[in-house]
Amino acid sequence: MYKGKLGIANRVIREMEGNNTPEISQITKPQTTIWINGSFDVLHAGHIELFKYARSVGDRLVNKQIHRLSMLNAIKYIDEVVTFGSLEEQLFRMEESGAKTLVIGSDYKGKPIVGEDRMEVIFFDRVDDLSTTSIVS
Repeated sequence: MYKGKLGIANRVIREMEGNNTPEISQITKPQTTIWINGSFDVLHAGHIELFKYARSVGDRLVNKQIHRLSMLNAIKYIDEVVTFGSLEEQLFRMEESGAKTLVIGSDYKGKPIVGEDRMEVIFFDRVDDLSTTSIVS
């Protein structure tokens, strides 16, 4: 079976391998790209729920960071992982992705968020009070 990462055919195959077969309208509608920030050094169940939620509000989820490529690419909710080395490059990559929505943890409410002036921000509530800080501490 074809396992390439790009193209509508692979999306159909991935959905068919899951529990639901896509309808024609799901295949032909324009894609909505969602952006998500984070380093995800210590990946936990809360992150997976964040990815799952972010993917549910759009059709394509974009993520970042080269050191996490293999781990993040293995998560079925993420369609693309991109890397960048500076704030300027991050903003360029966000714009280049075509994302109009950024999903971020609700613990960032009231704090500056990279890209908030360029796209809609949706906050995701923490799952079971999971956080990287509490796991590492």
